[in-house]
Amino acid sequence: MKNLTKAALAILVVASSFTACKKGDDDPGLSLKSRKGRIAREWKVSDYTTDVTDVTTYNGTTTSTRTLNTKLTYSGNSAKREVVDTQAGGGVTSTETDVYTGTVSDFSYTFEKDGTWSSTSTIKWTSVTSTSGGTTSTDAVDITEVVTQSGIWYFLGKNKTTEDKNKESLLLSITKEQYKYDSKSTSGGNYAYSSDDTYTYANNENTEVIHLSRLAKDEIVGDGTVDNSYNGSSSSTSGGTTTTTKYGPNTGKGTISLKLAAK
Repeated sequence: MKNLTKAALAILVVASSFTACKKGDDDPGLSLKSRKGRIAREWKVSDYTTDVTDVTTYNGTTTSTRTLNTKLTYSGNSAKREVVDTQAGGGVTSTETDVYTGTVSDFSYTFEKDGTWSSTSTIKWTSVTSTSGGTTSTDAVDITEVVTQSGIWYFLGKNKTTEDKNKESLLLSITKEQYKYDSKSTSGGNYAYSSDDTYTYANNENTEVIHLSRLAKDEIVGDGTVDNSYNGSSSSTSGGTTTTTKYGPNTGKGTISLKLAAK
Protein backbone atom coordinates (compact mmCIF):
# COMPACT_ATOMS: atom_id res chain seq x y z
CA MET A 1 0.00 0.00 0.00
CA LYS A 2 2.81 2.40 0.89
CA ASN A 3 4.59 1.60 -2.38
CA LEU A 4 1.41 2.35 -4.33
CA THR A 5 1.06 5.68 -2.50
CA LYS A 6 4.67 6.63 -3.27
CA ALA A 7 4.17 5.70 -6.92
CA ALA A 8 1.03 7.82 -7.12
CA LEU A 9 2.81 10.79 -5.57
CA ALA A 10 5.69 10.37 -8.00
CA ILE A 11 3.26 10.44 -10.94
CA LEU A 12 1.63 13.60 -9.58
CA VAL A 13 5.01 15.31 -9.17
CA VAL A 14 6.05 14.42 -12.73
CA ALA A 15 2.66 15.46 -14.13
CA SER A 16 2.83 18.82 -12.34
CA SER A 17 6.32 19.44 -13.72
CA PHE A 18 5.02 18.81 -17.26
CA THR A 19 2.12 21.21 -16.65
CA ALA A 20 4.47 23.88 -15.31
CA CYS A 21 6.43 23.74 -18.58
CA LYS A 22 3.28 24.51 -20.59
CA LYS A 23 2.98 28.31 -20.85
CA GLY A 24 1.72 29.21 -24.33
CA ASP A 25 -1.71 28.14 -25.53
CA ASP A 26 -0.18 25.80 -28.12
CA ASP A 27 2.75 24.51 -26.09
CA PRO A 28 3.28 20.74 -26.10
CA GLY A 29 1.40 18.98 -23.31
CA LEU A 30 4.47 16.96 -22.34
CA SER A 31 8.11 17.96 -22.60
CA LEU A 32 11.22 16.51 -21.00
CA LYS A 33 13.15 19.71 -21.77
CA SER A 34 12.93 23.00 -19.90
CA ARG A 35 11.89 26.11 -21.81
CA LYS A 36 15.52 27.23 -21.90
CA GLY A 37 16.55 23.81 -23.18
CA ARG A 38 13.95 23.95 -25.94
CA ILE A 39 14.84 27.42 -27.20
CA ALA A 40 18.65 27.13 -27.06
CA ARG A 41 19.50 26.01 -30.60
CA GLU A 42 19.55 27.19 -34.24
CA TRP A 43 16.24 28.10 -35.90
CA LYS A 44 15.12 28.87 -39.45
CA VAL A 45 12.28 31.36 -39.93
CA SER A 46 9.62 29.53 -41.96
CA ASP A 47 6.95 32.26 -41.83
CA TYR A 48 7.19 35.95 -40.93
CA THR A 49 4.55 38.68 -41.37
CA THR A 50 4.23 42.29 -40.33
CA ASP A 51 1.40 44.76 -40.85
CA VAL A 52 2.31 48.22 -39.56
CA THR A 53 0.64 51.57 -40.22
CA ASP A 54 2.49 54.84 -39.53
CA VAL A 55 0.54 58.11 -39.57
CA THR A 56 2.40 61.44 -39.67
CA THR A 57 0.55 64.75 -39.25
CA TYR A 58 1.97 67.98 -40.68
CA ASN A 59 0.62 71.14 -39.06
CA GLY A 60 1.02 74.26 -41.14
CA THR A 61 -1.31 76.72 -42.83
CA THR A 62 -3.31 73.63 -43.64
CA THR A 63 -3.11 70.27 -41.89
CA SER A 64 -2.02 67.29 -43.94
CA THR A 65 -1.34 63.66 -43.12
CA ARG A 66 0.77 60.89 -44.55
CA THR A 67 -0.33 57.30 -43.88
CA LEU A 68 2.20 54.61 -44.65
CA ASN A 69 1.03 51.00 -44.43
CA THR A 70 3.78 48.40 -44.79
CA LYS A 71 3.09 44.67 -45.03
CA LEU A 72 5.92 42.14 -45.11
CA THR A 73 5.45 38.45 -45.84
CA TYR A 74 8.27 35.92 -45.81
CA SER A 75 7.07 32.36 -46.40
CA GLY A 76 9.67 29.70 -47.03
CA ASN A 77 11.92 31.19 -49.70
CA SER A 78 9.37 33.74 -50.99
CA ALA A 79 9.36 37.40 -50.00
CA LYS A 80 6.74 40.12 -50.55
CA ARG A 81 6.63 43.71 -49.37
CA GLU A 82 3.61 45.94 -50.00
CA VAL A 83 3.82 49.65 -49.23
CA VAL A 84 0.71 51.83 -49.51
CA ASP A 85 1.54 55.55 -49.24
CA THR A 86 -1.51 57.84 -48.82
CA GLN A 87 -1.17 61.61 -48.52
CA ALA A 88 -4.15 63.80 -47.70
CA GLY A 89 -4.46 67.55 -47.25
CA GLY A 90 -6.34 70.56 -48.56
CA GLY A 91 -9.20 68.37 -49.72
CA VAL A 92 -6.91 66.30 -51.97
CA THR A 93 -5.93 62.66 -51.40
CA SER A 94 -3.37 60.67 -53.38
CA THR A 95 -2.30 57.06 -53.00
CA GLU A 96 0.70 55.18 -54.37
CA THR A 97 1.22 51.44 -53.93
CA ASP A 98 4.48 49.55 -54.43
CA VAL A 99 4.56 45.75 -54.24
CA TYR A 100 8.01 44.15 -54.18
CA THR A 101 8.58 40.42 -54.71
CA GLY A 102 11.76 38.44 -54.21
CA THR A 103 13.45 35.57 -52.43
CA VAL A 104 14.71 34.79 -48.94
CA SER A 105 18.10 33.10 -49.06
CA ASP A 106 18.62 33.14 -45.27
CA PHE A 107 16.51 34.08 -42.28
CA SER A 108 17.62 32.43 -39.07
CA TYR A 109 17.99 32.85 -35.31
CA THR A 110 20.45 31.26 -32.90
CA PHE A 111 19.78 31.21 -29.15
CA GLU A 112 22.64 30.14 -26.91
CA LYS A 113 22.33 28.66 -23.41
CA ASP A 114 24.50 31.47 -22.03
CA GLY A 115 21.71 33.97 -22.82
CA THR A 116 23.13 35.43 -26.05
CA TRP A 117 21.42 35.39 -29.44
CA SER A 118 21.99 36.38 -33.05
CA SER A 119 19.97 36.56 -36.27
CA THR A 120 20.58 37.04 -39.98
CA SER A 121 18.19 37.83 -42.83
CA THR A 122 19.15 38.09 -46.49
CA ILE A 123 16.41 39.22 -48.87
CA LYS A 124 16.81 39.80 -52.62
CA TRP A 125 14.09 41.84 -54.33
CA THR A 126 13.71 41.16 -58.06
CA SER A 127 10.57 43.05 -59.17
CA VAL A 128 8.30 45.91 -58.14
CA THR A 129 4.76 46.67 -59.28
CA SER A 130 3.77 50.31 -58.79
CA THR A 131 0.27 51.77 -58.97
CA SER A 132 -0.34 55.51 -58.96
CA GLY A 133 -3.02 57.72 -60.52
CA GLY A 134 -4.74 54.72 -62.07
CA THR A 135 -1.58 53.55 -63.84
CA THR A 136 0.19 50.27 -63.01
CA SER A 137 3.66 49.23 -64.14
CA THR A 138 6.00 46.36 -63.29
CA ASP A 139 9.77 46.69 -63.40
CA ALA A 140 12.72 44.46 -62.63
CA VAL A 141 14.92 45.45 -59.70
CA ASP A 142 18.13 44.11 -58.21
CA ILE A 143 18.10 44.97 -54.51
CA THR A 144 19.69 42.95 -51.72
CA GLU A 145 19.06 43.69 -48.04
CA VAL A 146 21.06 41.98 -45.30
CA VAL A 147 20.25 42.53 -41.61
CA THR A 148 22.26 41.00 -38.77
CA GLN A 149 21.43 41.44 -35.09
CA SER A 150 22.83 40.14 -31.82
CA GLY A 151 22.37 40.65 -28.11
CA ILE A 152 20.99 39.13 -24.90
CA TRP A 153 17.80 37.07 -24.49
CA TYR A 154 15.76 36.06 -21.45
CA PHE A 155 12.24 35.09 -20.48
CA LEU A 156 9.97 37.64 -18.85
CA GLY A 157 8.18 36.91 -15.60
CA LYS A 158 4.49 36.75 -14.82
CA ASN A 159 2.60 39.95 -15.65
CA LYS A 160 -0.94 40.52 -14.39
CA THR A 161 -1.50 43.51 -16.70
CA THR A 162 -0.73 41.57 -19.88
CA GLU A 163 -1.98 38.28 -18.37
CA ASP A 164 1.30 36.62 -19.34
CA LYS A 165 2.43 33.58 -17.41
CA ASN A 166 5.99 33.25 -16.14
CA LYS A 167 8.35 32.64 -19.09
CA GLU A 168 5.53 33.02 -21.62
CA SER A 169 7.15 36.04 -23.30
CA LEU A 170 10.68 36.34 -24.63
CA LEU A 171 12.70 39.56 -24.48
CA LEU A 172 15.39 40.19 -27.07
CA SER A 173 17.83 42.92 -26.08
CA ILE A 174 19.53 44.13 -29.27
CA THR A 175 23.09 45.28 -28.53
CA LYS A 176 24.32 45.35 -32.14
CA GLU A 177 22.65 45.49 -35.53
CA GLN A 178 23.98 45.95 -39.04
CA TYR A 179 22.05 46.94 -42.17
CA LYS A 180 23.50 46.35 -45.62
CA TYR A 181 21.72 47.61 -48.75
CA ASP A 182 22.84 47.00 -52.32
CA SER A 183 21.01 48.16 -55.46
CA LYS A 184 22.12 47.65 -59.07
CA SER A 185 20.77 48.68 -62.45
CA THR A 186 18.74 46.07 -64.32
CA SER A 187 18.68 47.95 -67.64
CA GLY A 188 22.31 47.49 -68.62
CA GLY A 189 23.57 50.72 -67.09
CA ASN A 190 26.40 51.09 -64.62
CA TYR A 191 24.25 52.51 -61.79
CA ALA A 192 24.94 51.03 -58.39
CA TYR A 193 24.28 52.12 -54.81
CA SER A 194 25.22 50.49 -51.55
CA SER A 195 25.20 51.33 -47.84
CA ASP A 196 26.50 49.62 -44.72
CA ASP A 197 25.35 50.90 -41.31
CA THR A 198 26.15 49.45 -37.89
CA TYR A 199 24.48 50.45 -34.61
CA THR A 200 25.39 49.45 -31.05
CA TYR A 201 23.33 49.79 -27.87
CA ALA A 202 23.67 49.22 -24.15
CA ASN A 203 21.92 46.10 -22.85
CA ASN A 204 18.13 46.66 -22.68
CA GLU A 205 18.40 50.03 -24.45
CA ASN A 206 16.83 48.59 -27.61
CA THR A 207 14.49 45.65 -27.01
CA GLU A 208 11.83 43.50 -28.66
CA VAL A 209 9.27 41.37 -26.85
CA ILE A 210 7.85 38.22 -28.44
CA HIS A 211 4.80 36.53 -26.94
CA LEU A 212 5.28 32.78 -27.36
CA SER A 213 2.07 30.93 -28.14
CA ARG A 214 4.10 27.78 -28.83
CA LEU A 215 7.56 26.72 -27.69
CA ALA A 216 8.39 23.14 -28.64
CA LYS A 217 11.71 21.41 -29.26
CA ASP A 218 11.26 21.75 -33.03
CA GLU A 219 8.97 24.78 -33.46
CA ILE A 220 8.41 28.28 -32.11
CA VAL A 221 5.32 30.39 -32.82
CA GLY A 222 5.29 33.96 -31.56
CA ASP A 223 3.81 37.41 -32.10
CA GLY A 224 4.39 41.01 -31.13
CA THR A 225 2.69 44.40 -31.33
CA VAL A 226 3.67 47.89 -32.44
CA ASP A 227 1.84 50.72 -30.68
CA ASN A 228 3.46 54.14 -30.29
CA SER A 229 2.40 57.76 -30.54
CA TYR A 230 3.91 61.24 -30.47
CA ASN A 231 2.03 64.48 -29.86
CA GLY A 232 3.19 67.86 -28.59
CA SER A 233 3.66 71.58 -29.15
CA SER A 234 6.07 74.43 -28.51
CA SER A 235 5.57 78.19 -28.12
CA SER A 236 7.88 81.16 -28.40
CA THR A 237 7.28 84.89 -27.84
CA SER A 238 9.22 87.66 -29.53
CA GLY A 239 8.33 91.34 -29.85
CA GLY A 240 4.94 90.73 -28.27
CA THR A 241 4.06 88.01 -30.79
CA THR A 242 3.59 84.44 -29.68
CA THR A 243 4.10 81.62 -32.15
CA THR A 244 2.86 78.14 -31.34
CA THR A 245 3.96 75.09 -33.29
CA LYS A 246 2.10 71.82 -32.99
CA TYR A 247 3.70 68.43 -33.56
CA GLY A 248 1.68 65.37 -34.51
CA PRO A 249 -0.27 63.43 -33.65
CA ASN A 250 2.01 60.79 -35.13
CA THR A 251 1.25 57.13 -34.53
CA GLY A 252 2.60 53.70 -35.36
CA LYS A 253 0.43 50.62 -34.88
CA GLY A 254 0.61 47.07 -36.12
CA THR A 255 1.31 43.40 -35.56
CA ILE A 256 4.22 41.04 -36.07
CA SER A 257 4.03 37.24 -36.21
CA LEU A 258 6.66 34.61 -36.84
CA LYS A 259 7.12 30.85 -36.97
CA LEU A 260 10.50 29.20 -36.51
CA ALA A 261 11.49 25.64 -37.37
CA ALA A 262 14.44 23.87 -35.81
CA LYS A 263 17.44 23.51 -38.13
